[in-house]
Order: sequence, then C-alpha cells, then structure tokens
Amino acid sequence: MKKPRLNLSIGQSILAVTMSVVALVLLISSTVYFSVFSERTEALIESQSREINKQIILNFEVYIEDIIETANYIQLASASLDAAGDYSELQDLYLLNTQLKRDVVAIFLFDERGRQVLGDPTSPRHSVFVPESRWFTGALSNSAIFHFLATGARSIGLDRADEVISVSKEVSYLRDGVVRTGVLMIELNFRVIRNLADMTDLGDGGHILIIDDDDSLIYSSEDPFDLSASSFPMAVDQVLGGATGEIGGHRLHMNINTLGHTRWRIATFANIDEFDAIRRSTLSLMLVIFGVVIIVTAVIASLISARIARPIHQLQTIMGRIEKGDIDTEVTVTGQKEIVMLGRSFNSMIRRIRELMDRLVGEQREKRKTELRALQNQINPHFLYNSLDSIVWLAEHDRSDDVITAVVALARFFRISISRGATFIPVADEISHVENYLTIQAIRYAGKFTYSFDVEDEMRGRKVMKLILQPLVENAIHHGIEDEGGVIRIGGRLDGDYMVFEVTNSGYGLTEARIADIHALLEGRPAVEEAEGIGVGLRNVYQRLKLYYGKDADLKFASVADESTIVTVRIPSSPEAGE
Repeated sequence: MKKPRLNLSIGQSILAVTMSVVALVLLISSTVYFSVFSERTEALIESQSREINKQIILNFEVYIEDIIETANYIQLASASLDAAGDYSELQDLYLLNTQLKRDVVAIFLFDERGRQVLGDPTSPRHSVFVPESRWFTGALSNSAIFHFLATGARSIGLDRADEVISVSKEVSYLRDGVVRTGVLMIELNFRVIRNLADMTDLGDGGHILIIDDDDSLIYSSEDPFDLSASSFPMAVDQVLGGATGEIGGHRLHMNINTLGHTRWRIATFANIDEFDAIRRSTLSLMLVIFGVVIIVTAVIASLISARIARPIHQLQTIMGRIEKGDIDTEVTVTGQKEIVMLGRSFNSMIRRIRELMDRLVGEQREKRKTELRALQNQINPHFLYNSLDSIVWLAEHDRSDDVITAVVALARFFRISISRGATFIPVADEISHVENYLTIQAIRYAGKFTYSFDVEDEMRGRKVMKLILQPLVENAIHHGIEDEGGVIRIGGRLDGDYMVFEVTNSGYGLTEARIADIHALLEGRPAVEEAEGIGVGLRNVYQRLKLYYGKDADLKFASVADESTIVTVRIPSSPEAGE
C-alpha cells in the first residue's frame, strides 16, 4: 500500500508545483503585456487625435492667412487711393476681390460712424446697418487684430443656410485728402467651414465643433445635432488638450485647440470604438491561450510525474539498504534520465567518501591558508597600537601638524593593509605601505634616522604577500637605530625565479650567536640563549612565508659588527605566486 501512496504524493506534488508555476508565469506575463498594450494604445489614441486636430487647425489657418492677406492688400489700397477722388477705382477693387474669391460674399469699408464708404451698395445683407454690431464695435475697440464673428447660428439646431462669417478690422483710409479711421469688413460664406471640416474622416460618430470666445457653438459637422448636443458641454469644459467620453453610444476621444487669429476653438471627436474592440479581442485571445496552456500543461505534468515517481521509489528501496550499513552497495536505477543521473551522483558520493584519506593533503593546505589569514590579521592590531602610541606622543608634545600628517599616513597605511580583502598585492603597493609607515615613524623620531628605497622597476608589478616588509622595518627601527639613530635602506631585486627584499639598518649589528638564536626561534628550534626582542611581527612574517611559500621562501639575518644589520626575504617571483 505504501508504493501507491508514494507515487500519488510525488505525482500530485509535481503536478501542483508545475501548474502553479505555469499559471503564475502566464498570469504575470499576460498582465504585464496587457497593461503595456493598453498603455500604448491610449498613447496612440492621444497622439492620433492630437495630430488630426493639428491638421484640421492647420487647414483652417492656411485659409485664414489667405483671407488676412486679401484684407491687408485692400487695406493698403484704401490707404493709398482717395475714397472720394478715386472712388470708382477703389469700388472696382472691392468688387473684383469679391468676384475672384468664391468664398467671399462681400467686402465693405465703413467709416467710424458705421456708414458704408465702399463696397456693393446693393447687397441685401447691409440694406440695414447697425453700428452697434459686434463685428463693428469689436474692430474699433481693438485695432491690432482681426475680429472673426459668425453672424448666423448661435445655438444648436438653427438653420445655417444663409450664415456668413464676418472678418473685421479697424483700418485707415484716405478721403478728400484726409486720413480717416474706418472698419474693413469681409463676409465669408459659411460653407468654407463645412468644406474644410469634411476633409477629415473621424469615424462613426466622429465630428468637429467650432466654439467662439463666448463659448457659443458656431459650427458642428454633425447633422442632426444629436451627438454635438452631448459633446458641446464636454468641449466647453475642456479649454485645451484631450479627454475621452461616451457619446451617442460611441467612445469618442476629444482634442481641442485654439484657431489662430480668431480666438475660436476647434474640438475634434474621433471614434475609438475600434481600439476598444482590439483591446477586448486581445484580452479574449489571451484568456483562451491561458486556458489552453493550463490544460496542456496539466496533461504533460501528469505524464512526467508518473515517469518520475516509479524510479524514485526504486531509488528509495536501494538507498534503504545503504542506510542500514551496506555502503559497498551501489545504486542501479533505470527509468527517467534525471533519476538515473541522481543514482550515478549517489554512487559518486560513495566513491568520494572512500577517497577521503587521499584528500587530506589538500585539506591541510587549505588549513594552512586559513592560518595564514589569521596570522595576517594579527599584524594590523599590533601596528595600530604602536602607531596610535606614536600619535599620542606627538599630541602630548604639541606637534599638531605632525599629528595630521601621521593620521593621513596611517589612513593610507590601512587602506593598503585592507586591499579589499586581498592577501596578495603588487610590490609597488607593499613599498607604498612601508613608506606610509616610515612617514609616521620619521615624525615621531624627528631627525633620528633617514631612509631610502632601491627597488627594481621590473618587479614592482609582481604580486607579493602583503605586510612582509613593514614588520621588518619596524624591527630595524626599534632594535637597530631607535637609541642612536642612523639609516634604513629598503631594496628589492630579481634573482632568477626569485624576488629578494633586503632591509638594512646602520647600528651596532648582531653577534653570530644572537643571529643563530633568532633563526632557531623563528624555525621553532631550541635556542642557545634567549633571543630577547624577537617581536610578534617578525615571527608572524616568518610563519606566513612558510605557510604559503613553503621551503621556497626564506628569512635570513646577517650583520657586520658595529656597522649594520641586513634582513633578507627570498620568495618565488612567478606571476602565479599568490593567486
């Protein structure tokens, strides 16, 4: 009974996990895709609506510029010719421009009291003239601009058959040799508005509204006005820009802008039902794909889980024998490739256990590296204590400038000491590290010693275990020249496959017996006499050199009585050293 329960549990787990992952991935990817798709669709709608409105505005403005150009020409002629003396010539000019411009109904010039000066006197539109008309008073109130006024429809539903657009402007004209002020008025047939508006297809229900500066509806391309009756309040509320709304059973996107020279606004309403339909069809398609993928995944996951469950049970049986102590038994599993590989991996693990003793040497090497890091970490606290002691000494003697220099050098010293956790650094950095240390000590022992460096350029880029020279220099100061002063020299050279560093200090030197005792203590052999003064840093350097470089590295002392002491470090110089 256990085997079916095991198979059922494994199969259900694999199926559940697979279905959950697939469903989650599909849900997230579908949501992100649909969100991005919707966002870009809205951006496209806004962009297209704005471009359509811009094009319509441009068409109207081109026409208006043509009318203004005509008005300017007539204004110039009226200022150049005398309305009394050259009446016939001017009158012909007015009538000629009326006939040449098919959209121009009439052109008139009125004096400042509203009396007609030039133009067709038989025009029925001005058989009765009211000086208080808005186009007349508006032109006199602001002489800098052209005034556009729709003299026809003022509300939705009014018949537009005889509508005209009045374009008026205050002008100066000549009469009886005197420059006078008047109003030039051009009447345009309203059909030009229809013709320009009909040039654009805004889709089913799409239309154009033109609103004057009094928020009155001048024109609607919808006839009858059912849609514009609903869209007009929306256009009035929106001064500029775009908006979307439900009008007449359609989703329309509105974009509104001001028409140049007129202070009128043109609102375009474009049908975006097609975009919404595309969005809905995309969502439906994604749901269908989601369902199909889930079903296919469920079938495939069920088959896979069944193939996996059987060899897993077989593997469990064999491993049970190994668990009881039969470690010589190897796993033999057939079936799914991954389970077979699992069995092979288990066999490999058993073999590795048997080979454990052969790997002890490698593990000991890793242990030595760990010990190396531990020994290396001992140097910084040791030096920090001595450096802070030096800085305190400087502060006690009121050497504030030297304190600043020492602190800066100490900061640079520890930056190199840290080296981002690296154990091996370029020789150039190791030399810089010693220079920072000597800067601190030179301040403390002002005038007591001098130092110099002589390191070959070829070896400066090679890697070396960090913190091997500074403890030697520290030892040279404290045990060589601290009392009497002197000179410290740090040298570096290549010797075949080795790098050789030498730290030399002047002074009394060491006896052969003392040198032998120092070497014995460093190497862990019994010393003839107590080698006093062997510091933590010196022993640390020797142990670290031996831990990493082994027999290839050496630390030796040599001395010339009453002259100098030389400490020599010899390590491999191969580029791989320290990797």
